[in-house]
Amino acid sequence: PALFVGAGVLLVIGALLAFWYAPIDASSMGFSQKIFYYHAPIAAAAIAAFGVAVVAAIVYLRTQDLLWDRLGYVSVRIGLLFSILVMITGMIWGKAAWGVWWAWEPRLTTFLLACFLYAAYWVLRSVVDEEQRRATYAAVFAVVAFVDVPITFFATRFLPEGLHPVVVGPGGGGMEGSVALSFAVCLVGMLLLMAALIRRDVEIELIKDRVTDLKTSLGG
Repeated sequence: PALFVGAGVLLVIGALLAFWYAPIDASSMGFSQKIFYYHAPIAAAAIAAFGVAVVAAIVYLRTQDLLWDRLGYVSVRIGLLFSILVMITGMIWGKAAWGVWWAWEPRLTTFLLACFLYAAYWVLRSVVDEEQRRATYAAVFAVVAFVDVPITFFATRFLPEGLHPVVVGPGGGGMEGSVALSFAVCLVGMLLLMAALIRRDVEIELIKDRVTDLKTSLGG
């Protein structure tokens, strides 16, 4: 509950800062640029969730402890949820910035590929019945799928001809104080929300496991 409360408070404060403290963008986007304060943090949360999933996958492959499989499974689910939100908010931004809902530019294309890869993760889990084998296959697939995540992150840095701007990092336009503060608050709030969702869902998966064990010990 503390994580959810902290995330909620920060996201509300971030929204207030973004809409009333940060200035209206001077570009053609104008007020529409405000979606940046949630679009970028959601994308960061999605990448962080996939990062948790690949770490959990590696640890599972080393230990064969199903707790790590549950963490990886939940992290992929949360990461995919955030990815869908990234695509939706990104298309809204694209319409305002470029005049089109979708463009086959480097970052959008690689991010869409990541969504397909992690959606395939669910298909893989659904076709393997034996638990330990399913966890092993899923862990290997999660490691392979994560290869696309850094490619997505660095796409606009190595392929500058893309439409997607680089805001943070070398070559980016930078952010002034009020913009940076609003963005930072939204980013921390979104990461806390991601952590809260993962922790809650892992606990739910562990409860399901205990119920299954109890049913088995009672003969069905």
